[in-house]
Amino acid sequence: MLSLVRGGTRGMFLRYRDESVLGALAGEFPLEEKRYKDALDHSDEGQTLIFAFSRGGHLADSRVFLADVGPTEILVFLLNGKYCDKVDEVRTLPRTILFRVDGDFPEIIEQMRQDYDGKVGRIPFFLRWGDAGDWVAVMFTRNNLNRPIDKKDLFPEVLYVKMPYEKLFRSLRSRAMSYFNEARGYADWKNLEIRVYDVWERYPLQAKRLRLVLDELEIGLVLGEGRGKDYARILMQLIIYRFQLATFLEPEQVKGMLMGMEYGASGKRLVDLDLFEGKKKYSWGAKAEKGEDRAKAGARFRESLMEGLLPSTREELARIEKEMEGLER
Repeated sequence: MLSLVRGGTRGMFLRYRDESVLGALAGEFPLEEKRYKDALDHSDEGQTLIFAFSRGGHLADSRVFLADVGPTEILVFLLNGKYCDKVDEVRTLPRTILFRVDGDFPEIIEQMRQDYDGKVGRIPFFLRWGDAGDWVAVMFTRNNLNRPIDKKDLFPEVLYVKMPYEKLFRSLRSRAMSYFNEARGYADWKNLEIRVYDVWERYPLQAKRLRLVLDELEIGLVLGEGRGKDYARILMQLIIYRFQLATFLEPEQVKGMLMGMEYGASGKRLVDLDLFEGKKKYSWGAKAEKGEDRAKAGARFRESLMEGLLPSTREELARIEKEMEGLER
């Protein structure tokens, strides 16, 4: 799975005349208070940032809360709970769309500006008091979109497009791969084959484990997978599992990830993962540092791999690996 475009966090300004409205909101929705300058950090699609400040207060002095609901639910609660007399004004921030880029960012934002007749601004101007109107803010990152994105992971430039959100989102989603490839200068994707060798033939678990990491890292598209045969020697047939992967990364980068997956948390080798591009096989030795054997190189790559995965993914990997070790005969 490769996600190139998704919705961003919603936002609203809340000017109140009675601070008890904040207590009411906190009693109805789980709220996480944040610093103003860190407002965009660790927020995700489907959540809402509330910038709350009192009558006569300034936006820069607002208290910022992250709610795990959309703004509609918040407004419905305020209306049905008869808190309107305690609120002076509510305004929404522009809707946001996150777009993943790899390559020449200035070229792609300029191309989008021309295609959608937009204008380029900066993130600080996004967090300002004003009417959103029909403007949508398209933000850009090189990071995976299947996890919360911090402000530091975003390019400072934002593309503002005056178009209904749903219409723009559908258009960007349909053209996402074209823009992604354009930013990369239309560089060729690599067609790779991952061959999974397991002496215990625990291939359902091996496939689940590898698929879990490939899905989270979003390094390309899995074009196919399934069992196959290989021959270690003449007339010596082995049952293996294959993944066909189209990726924008260099094969050496993929090989490093695979080396980290050959070993479990205990340091025990769980699988042999070979990487091919056509008939060319990528060797682990080319990725090892001076004096490293295969196990030490694998441990180093595993540590690096684990640091880049979400805690929930690491927990699921540990569960699968424990199950795999229990199946050894």
